[in-house]
This record gives sequence, structure tokens and C-alpha cells, in this order.
Amino acid sequence: MTEENLPQSPYGRFLYHAARGELAFQRDAEGRAFFPPRLVSPKDGGEPSWCISAGKGSIHSLTLVRHKGEAPLPLALVDLDEGFRMMSNIVTDAPESLRIGDRVSVTFRSLAEGQPPLPVFVREGEAA
Repeated sequence: MTEENLPQSPYGRFLYHAARGELAFQRDAEGRAFFPPRLVSPKDGGEPSWCISAGKGSIHSLTLVRHKGEAPLPLALVDLDEGFRMMSNIVTDAPESLRIGDRVSVTFRSLAEGQPPLPVFVREGEAA
């Protein structure tokens, strides 16, 4: 698919890259990274450029969401090495052992049957 055939909405383009196993984000004209994707850059109002993240970062903030009778769901703000922050799940068999500052890597999972894959994170050194 060529650049002109990519989805035109920011979210559509983000999902297109996610389906390919790529974590897409944007930068403004000054090189500042931001997320979520937008039609215009938040600081300068210009047209943002698209980039692909290496998918490495660290946990900035973490909470364990608890539902009766279910394992805790780790929900985190992740600071990506490229300079943007995003919210996502951390996939782990040991949610209680997660700590702020832990290094994580992106992987992609569909959260429901028939839905597109979305980025989730695993602690570096753990299996996805």
C-alpha cells in the first residue's frame, strides 16, 4: 500500500500500522513526539509527520484494576523512548510484581474477536 492509499483519519492510520505490528506516532515540525494521533500538531497547528516507534519504554504510572473473581488488570501510562506517553495494558502473569520504572516492550493483541490488534506491553524479559 502506498502513502496516498493509507487511511486518511489519524486513528485509521494508527490501526493500519497496528495491524502490521507497528506502533505509529506523530511528530510536529520541531520534532516533538505526541500521542494520540491528530490531524494537526498540538503545539504549532501544522501537519504532523508519522513515525514508527521501536516500542520500548518504561512504566510512568501504574494501577491494578480489580474486578471481583478476576485477576488484576495492570493499566499503565508508558513513557516511550521516542518521547511520547500512552496508556495501555501490561500483559503479565505477575501483575503485583510490576513497578514504576520497569522497562516494557510493545506487542499487539486483539482485545475481542473480530477487533483490530491494539498495542499492549510486556515487561522486558517476559514472554508475550
